[in-house]
Amino acid sequence: MLLSMSAQRFDLKENTKPKVSGKGVYRLAIFVFLALLSMYYLWVLYLAAHPQVNTAYRTYYIDKQTLYWAKDNTQLFWPDSGVIDTSENQPFFGRKGWAVKSDSHGRELVHNGNVFFNLGAAPIHSIRVKLSLTHSITEPVYVSLDGHKQVRLLPHDLNALEATLPASQYSKGVSLHQIQLETPASLNVNQISITEVAQ
Repeated sequence: MLLSMSAQRFDLKENTKPKVSGKGVYRLAIFVFLALLSMYYLWVLYLAAHPQVNTAYRTYYIDKQTLYWAKDNTQLFWPDSGVIDTSENQPFFGRKGWAVKSDSHGRELVHNGNVFFNLGAAPIHSIRVKLSLTHSITEPVYVSLDGHKQVRLLPHDLNALEATLPASQYSKGVSLHQIQLETPASLNVNQISITEVAQ
């Protein structure tokens, strides 16, 4: 009787060795694959919530603010000349208010619209905004910078309106600046000029 009990104990020790079966390896491989796939999709969700893209991509594709994508001007820097021709497909136009297609005379602005831009350096002096129009208008046109107080654009020439905005309205902590134009009429704009007034 004693001999048979020791044999049973010995058998138990031999049976406690883990046996690796094909089913166990298959289950472990599936578990590892699903864990890696879950981590990948969590990373994709994180990138979707916190995209690391340039300003032009963000304003056109993600925020859907601009009318055209600035492929070569990723930070939407306003041209050094200070003037843009509205008959060209410029990336500075907002989607609201501006006509999608321009004609040979410029681009139509209906009631209100935005112009998005960045300047190379924050202005020290006042900022002059000038609109060159196809024909003169009698209705008032207002402009504001980054949501600050509206200023009325005053006649500069027969077909031009102009306003000067204080440099303090140019918010330094903002990644993209915008000028809002408002009018009860519709305008046909040839050129937009944004320049710093030298004093």
